[in-house]
Amino acid sequence: MSYCCPVDPEKKKEWEERMLQEIDFPDDDIKKASEVFSALGHPIRLKIAYFLSQRDHCVCELIFKLNEMQNLVSYHLTILKDCGVVEAYNRSKWHFYRLNPEFVDIFNIIAHLQEKKSE
Repeated sequence: MSYCCPVDPEKKKEWEERMLQEIDFPDDDIKKASEVFSALGHPIRLKIAYFLSQRDHCVCELIFKLNEMQNLVSYHLTILKDCGVVEAYNRSKWHFYRLNPEFVDIFNIIAHLQEKKSE
């Protein structure tokens, strides 16, 4: 019979060493991941990130697409920017936003799953 956690002291030591090697997720990375998931947990912020996964947008485009007030869109953009999901840049007098390239693949996967779901 096989158990999850070994009882034999020799096997237990091996098992403990293997378990410790598998713990390779530093606390700073956990904190960062938690902030990102928290930020993307709001429907408006998730929509913003999705729109930005398609292409860069200026604030007025996001306001129009979301049908929300400018101050609310700016508030959510700030949260996304602070956790690194979104980046901002200026083009002439316009303020544009883009999805951080590190997150593009995540949204491509989501889009792919949606396509498969609707097939």
